[in-house]
Amino acid sequence: MDLPPLSQEQLSTVLATARSASELYEALSQYEGPACFLSTSNSEEADLLSLFYSSFFFSHLLLDDIYEARAMTKRMPQDLAQNDATLQNCLRLLRAVWQRKYEHVYKVLRDLPWPEMLEPTVRKYELHFQEKTLKEVSRAYEAIRPDAAANYLGLDATAAKQGDPAIISKFTACGWRWDEETGLLYPQPITTPREKIGHSSNGLGEVMALMGSHSG
Repeated sequence: MDLPPLSQEQLSTVLATARSASELYEALSQYEGPACFLSTSNSEEADLLSLFYSSFFFSHLLLDDIYEARAMTKRMPQDLAQNDATLQNCLRLLRAVWQRKYEHVYKVLRDLPWPEMLEPTVRKYELHFQEKTLKEVSRAYEAIRPDAAANYLGLDATAAKQGDPAIISKFTACGWRWDEETGLLYPQPITTPREKIGHSSNGLGEVMALMGSHSG
């Protein structure tokens, strides 16, 4: 079957119908060749390129393929990357993820403007990043302060430091133990198979979705 032409409508369809991170990546990777023939000097084509490369960028991150994401940012038109607000946001996010600056990752995802078409994918990546980080912290720490744990998950660290029950319950719902006397959380290792976009097993996805962007 012939590949449908690259357009905003086609990108919107791909983003909305991809059933997994790998499916999203495979669908978008077919358009990298056609994208090379678009001109950044044409405003409509430049807008399309911005949406394509930012979507393709997130498809890499959803697969945790940060090295390929970094390489892809080198292949996109550099004049566009330096002047387009959305692609600049992608580069800021890449630096934050690459340098493991957790608080900055959430700040970029939540506070910077993203195109409406891309917003659901940005939110999927935020959830994916929270889930991945929760598993990493669960394996890395025998005990951790609530405010430190909150920083990793993009929650209100000040409220967590004060032992806010709403924050603490979000960790205990994931199987962690809270010791009020020591003021420490005791993580339990979480192991789940690689998941499709927006889904996870053992209720982890639901718990992380409830965590959301705020402490309460």
